[in-house]
Amino acid sequence: MKTIKKYWAVIAGAVLALLAIFAMAFNNNEKRKVKKIDDKIDDNNQQIDQLQGKTEVIEEQRVEVKQEIQETKTEIAELETAKDELKVTELPVEDAKQNILNKTRRGRKSKK
Repeated sequence: MKTIKKYWAVIAGAVLALLAIFAMAFNNNEKRKVKKIDDKIDDNNQQIDQLQGKTEVIEEQRVEVKQEIQETKTEIAELETAKDELKVTELPVEDAKQNILNKTRRGRKSKK
């Protein structure tokens, strides 16, 4: 009877040892999974920070472009008003002909 109890004690000890080994392996696996998840969270946080920086830069550029557009619109309006106020002085045909002849080779007089 004592030997049967000893065998049962050895069998129970072996089963408990196997369960302990299995629990430790499972615990280590969980730790690895938790570490991987933490690393992914850190990577995502870094990417979020980079994207927020990019969105800030884009927002600044957007504001600058809006200001440039507004300035261009005001310049266009000023040019249109200046165009309307522009007075054209017409030259007589003879003066225009003389001006053209002076600017072309035929009409230039040689310097002697």
